[in-house]
Amino acid sequence: MGELSSPRDRDRVGVVVPYDFALDREMWRWVPEPVTLNVTRTPFVATPADAAQARLISDPAMVRQAARDVLTPGPAVVAYSCTSGSFVGGVAGEAALRDAVLAAGAPAAVTTAGSLVAACAELGVTRLAVATPYVDDLTGLLADFLAGSGVDTVARHGLGLLGHIWTTTPEQVAAAVRAADHPDAQAVFVSCTNLPTYDAIAVLERELGKPVLTANQVTMWAALRAAGHSAVGPGQTLVDGPSVPPVLRVVDTAAPGRTEPGPADLDPAVLDPAVLATAAEPGPAPLLKVRVGLPDESGALARLTAAVAEVGGNILSLSVHGRDAGTVVDEMLVGGGVTADRLSRVIRRRLRGSGPDTVQVTPADPHELVDGPTRALDLVAAARGRDGLFDGLAALLHADEVGTGPVAAGTHVLELTAPAGPPVLAARDWAPFTVTERARGEAFLRAGAATPPPRSTVLLPGGAELAAEPASGEETAELDVLLRTCLAGAPAVDWTAADLVGLLAPVAGPALLLRTAAGDLVGVAALLGTDTGVPEPVVVLHPCLRGAGVGRWLRGRLGSGVAA
Repeated sequence: MGELSSPRDRDRVGVVVPYDFALDREMWRWVPEPVTLNVTRTPFVATPADAAQARLISDPAMVRQAARDVLTPGPAVVAYSCTSGSFVGGVAGEAALRDAVLAAGAPAAVTTAGSLVAACAELGVTRLAVATPYVDDLTGLLADFLAGSGVDTVARHGLGLLGHIWTTTPEQVAAAVRAADHPDAQAVFVSCTNLPTYDAIAVLERELGKPVLTANQVTMWAALRAAGHSAVGPGQTLVDGPSVPPVLRVVDTAAPGRTEPGPADLDPAVLDPAVLATAAEPGPAPLLKVRVGLPDESGALARLTAAVAEVGGNILSLSVHGRDAGTVVDEMLVGGGVTADRLSRVIRRRLRGSGPDTVQVTPADPHELVDGPTRALDLVAAARGRDGLFDGLAALLHADEVGTGPVAAGTHVLELTAPAGPPVLAARDWAPFTVTERARGEAFLRAGAATPPPRSTVLLPGGAELAAEPASGEETAELDVLLRTCLAGAPAVDWTAADLVGLLAPVAGPALLLRTAAGDLVGVAALLGTDTGVPEPVVVLHPCLRGAGVGRWLRGRLGSGVAA
């Protein structure tokens, strides 16, 4: 490419379109400020939109003249924007068109068919489904061109039109894309620059879970890139970037000139060994929670697991939630390093689900790998008092908020019947609650209400009440303070965290903790092992309680089953 005559040249793109092109406004939608398109048309020919027309409007001499007509404003690149005209002559014909544009004096040249090949290389696509407005023989020539460029056409669907292609509605285009899609296709291409596609691309990509490329999109993407600009297309994989890094072009040093598919123009920084080393460093593999609404029928789960396997995901746990008479919600924990976006898109494509709650993928806590019943029992055991029970319920249901009063505005709210008192409300935004979660939550509340921590109380002569209850083993900080208070003024004694845990949770059973009504720790009693093998009681009391008979009472409690 030669030097441009002025900085203004970068902001101009020359475009040669067929005489019947009718979507100028749509083509402009990919163009950012301050770029201008300078458009010219080929001469009129009276013929149906078939292979013969494609050959007439792609005559290299005619294209060369049209390119010369658009060079006066000084564009940085000239694009021949016609799909059939650029593939009808095969790979050699596409190259001849670029040569004709360059011969006219253009600094750079792209064609629609050549831009499609470059886009496939950019995204690492080697298997393509195609949707066209053409008759079958013209669609077949597109497949031949792709095959010559190293891209397999795994499925095709044509509308059989011979004219007025620009009158096709976006809804008809979307239906053709769905008809053309195939599980083996890595992307779908919509051929013909006279088909309206801009507004459909992002929607179809979310539905199908794969890139959707279109004729005007790839042409503008390639032409703008050649001029040093980026196309505008929110939600379009080719424009916004793929969800996974494209495959790098690998050169076989043993066979010069031989390459594997990869992006057409690599940034030199990508080849920096330091950059490559950093990119190759493995990060922690994410753990994902996947919830998918499925019909309660044979084969539904097989389709779901096949989608996870397709992206290299590893299913670590699986549970089924009831939702209604005809559907269920399958919940999985998936590892394997796959991204949430990629996994969601592939599942949607496999299941053909487009509802907002059909597929939900969120980060998961590794603690969730514990099986459900064990996790629920652990949470009940850890709950102390009503607030602790609510915290455990929130963890069990993955709720954002749990309480008996009004909860903050949330997308989904679940009302649970409590054994005593008002209903308990759980709220969250990320997913609806299921019938199975309702049953789990109410069972959790019943278990928490039925197993209060064992307590025993003693009334001091002055009327103060103390309560003894089993230690959990996590009260090491409180025990450290109590011991230092008891030994104040005595020779220094050092102990470790393991010593404190050993006193709170000895082999003979958990220690008893003595607390005031305010919850302050004022005493500890435990059965500790001895050299004879017979456990002996050890009691530690706050100095203010010495001589009040509390120590004898604690020793008696150790043998009463309160600490068991």
